Amino acid sequence: MKKILISALTMLTFCFSANAQTVISNNYEGSPITSSTETTESDDDESLLPYAVSYYSFDGFENWGIGFQAINPNNFGFEMGLRNNFEKHGNYNIDLGINYSFKLFGSGDTKGFLVLAAGPSFRIQDQYDIEDDEWDSGKFFFDGYATGRINICHKRLTVGAGYFVWGPKFKFGSDYRADGFTLSLGYNF
Repeated sequence: MKKILISALTMLTFCFSANAQTVISNNYEGSPITSSTETTESDDDESLLPYAVSYYSFDGFENWGIGFQAINPNNFGFEMGLRNNFEKHGNYNIDLGINYSFKLFGSGDTKGFLVLAAGPSFRIQDQYDIEDDEWDSGKFFFDGYATGRINICHKRLTVGAGYFVWGPKFKFGSDYRADGFTLSLGYNF
């Protein structure tokens, strides 16, 4: 578990990038000492890095989690989430995914995005052994997930709502998958 968490946090650090470029232009007509600074990137194309608390409503159970997203308008980004259901034999998942954000609107301090994401989900969960009539604790599973959501960002506050599909062992058939509504509230850094 420690190796997975350390690997996930290492991947998270690769998501940070500098977005603004400063160009220094010389004014040769005036004094040679004076110069001006211009920013070449507008705020509309600025990447957002919200950290959020999330709720997942699946059929028959729910998950709570915390997560991080890198939203790049009309471009690819990254996201990571930690979620569980706080039950005795419940699941503990680390979701790592690639997302693509479509900018829907931008007006002043408010922006809206359609975010589509998919990736692997690493799960630790107790599994019942029928032959031994006991629980095997801490079994590791490799799952998959996909999500589509709308994110509304106003200044530093981010609200997201959408649909989440979790495919245990990458089985997305109706007999295997867990799907439902997701809601998140976050702060944009």
